[in-house]
Amino acid sequence: MDNLMKIAVVHGQTHKGVTYGMTSTFLRNLMGTEDELTEFFLPKDGPDFCYGCYNCFLKSEEKCPSANKVQPIAKALEQADVIVLDTPDYVMEMSGAMKNLMDHLAYRWFSHRPHGAMFLKVGVTICSSAGAPTANVTKSMARQLKWIGVPKVYRFGLACQTAPGEKPRPEKQAQIDRKAEKLAKAVRRRAEHPHTGLRIRFMFWLFKGMQTDDKTAWNPVDRDWWIRQGWTKKTKPWKNS
Repeated sequence: MDNLMKIAVVHGQTHKGVTYGMTSTFLRNLMGTEDELTEFFLPKDGPDFCYGCYNCFLKSEEKCPSANKVQPIAKALEQADVIVLDTPDYVMEMSGAMKNLMDHLAYRWFSHRPHGAMFLKVGVTICSSAGAPTANVTKSMARQLKWIGVPKVYRFGLACQTAPGEKPRPEKQAQIDRKAEKLAKAVRRRAEHPHTGLRIRFMFWLFKGMQTDDKTAWNPVDRDWWIRQGWTKKTKPWKNS
């Protein structure tokens, strides 16, 4: 990565409450004056619900009925150095709008057509709740990023008993500030020295084996993708992204 860093943020909600504030504080600590930020707010900027038509798997991602909404987000994630997903805690999970977007990005999972650029990115998942633990939500979003190839995902969660429309109490805001500053430093260091860990490499080799075996390479579209990338031979995505 050069001095310019690109950040893509997908907000799992349209309202700008505590979770949005946590993300904004993190970004203020992370970004330099020359860095680029692209933001999407769900569901406003997101796709319709996934119909389960399988077009993205069996034909092309461009054949998805919501490709006009999915692909701008997918391309922003592919071009970013840092990917941020945030959502409030909605019944112990990510928002429905965020989950819907993840459904639409399933064609980029290891088991289908992972994008080579993902293998050197940094992910961040952010969540606030009214009191419930946030670990399940940040972990759930992190799992989605890892399955599309992101090797390192940081998690930033906070239980904050704040009424809708109110700002966090001063002591909570101070906690957010401290955590955001520390997180931003770690993310910046990783983004400036990206590398692919053993877990991601293992996943790559596992699914490479499936794509080179006639018995398990059931989808010609997926297999053709792996062949065109050179991955069924000796090319490694983390060496050529």
